[in-house]
Amino acid sequence: MISWFSDDRIRGYLKLPRRKLDRIKKDLDEKIYDQKTNLDNRMSFAKDFARKADRMLKRGKESKAKEEMKNFELELTSSQPVLSAYVRSSLERSLLDVMSMEGFVLPDVLDELVDGIDYGLFSCNPTDELEAILSKEVDPLRDLGIEI
Repeated sequence: MISWFSDDRIRGYLKLPRRKLDRIKKDLDEKIYDQKTNLDNRMSFAKDFARKADRMLKRGKESKAKEEMKNFELELTSSQPVLSAYVRSSLERSLLDVMSMEGFVLPDVLDELVDGIDYGLFSCNPTDELEAILSKEVDPLRDLGIEI
């Protein structure tokens, strides 16, 4: 099961009235916008460091280029938590949209339904079962003394 659905907060969304759910979505949209803006600013700074490093390298100033590349790397490294938070918020918003659709059920309910299905001839691993059946079969021609 997807670990998101084990979160009590996510499960609680199903019980909320439409107005509260819309308010949560609006708050999430604002949060996503702020995170995206912050991430865009950080990427802009990182691009500036990369451009400076390229410029310094073209001018033959390798030590300055290395310094700018280190700044670029630091900016990218410090942006990773912001990117992770942005992705998490975006996924949560998409999950809320899916959960808002009519007929949505949690995956654990689907797992319970699948457990009760008898696949019969449509078994998930038919080749293993077929080998077991064929190994127990007796060759009627061999019983008659005829070998093919």
